[in-house]
Amino acid sequence: MKRLMIALMLLALLVSAACAETRQDVIYLEGEAEPITETLYETPWGFSFWYDADLLAVDDSRSESGDSLMLLPTESGDLPVYMEMMLPETLGTTAWNILEENAEEGIEYESLYTETGTEILGFTKIADFNDGIIQGFYAAASDDGEQVAIFISCPMEAWEGWGHRLLHTLNTITFGPLPAVRVEDGEDQEGLPSIYISDDEYSVWVTFTARRPVTDFQVLDLEMAYDEANDSFTFNAETLYAQEALTPDSPVRVRLAFYGDIPNNGVSFVDEDGSLCRYAVDMSGEDGTLYLSAF
Repeated sequence: MKRLMIALMLLALLVSAACAETRQDVIYLEGEAEPITETLYETPWGFSFWYDADLLAVDDSRSESGDSLMLLPTESGDLPVYMEMMLPETLGTTAWNILEENAEEGIEYESLYTETGTEILGFTKIADFNDGIIQGFYAAASDDGEQVAIFISCPMEAWEGWGHRLLHTLNTITFGPLPAVRVEDGEDQEGLPSIYISDDEYSVWVTFTARRPVTDFQVLDLEMAYDEANDSFTFNAETLYAQEALTPDSPVRVRLAFYGDIPNNGVSFVDEDGSLCRYAVDMSGEDGTLYLSAF
């Protein structure tokens, strides 16, 4: 019986790994684009991130106790390469205080915003105890005030490689639950049900996949409009395609055209809790990455 239980546990771990959500992305190392496959990791602290599971491993043995989790190269030899993510409240401080405590006089902070709206502030410096080590200190925060402090260690000679890989992961940190639907490049997914909405020179195939079942899934045409009452801009939406439901095992492939920097495509659906969700489908002007932005 004991052997059977162990076998079942190992099988569960293998199934879990096989079902992990992945996506295709591009990382730039020394000016060269390198395609990578990223795996989604959802922490018990309410935020998630994407990482290259072929080269990096997550050590979350201390996350349940509220301390931290580590991201380490799967094969780095004796190089002191790692990224540590910490909840500031467990240290009795804030992520911003951690930055200030480690900053040197006159150091310049770098301010970043991820595609999902997470604000990241931080800096790198040469370690006092070892001139060959670069240390990075960062604070990531959500609009609701959630915070996580991040520390990166990497030798100078490995910074263009391992250092940039860790920074790439840092820029994928997202607070809160991910949208029930995700979008990705669909050019190489010919076997999926395919819907033609546009077929002009600016059109590409995109695939929509449900992380959890949704109903009343719609693909929208968006037009930006000015809302005088609220002195803000919003989107007018017209339904271009609709289906009753979208489930994790039945993605749909849609051909859409993208024009300029202002989103002209969107999706809407009803989540499991009955909430109506609407997202613009954005495309990065840098590398063509697709992502959803709530509106």
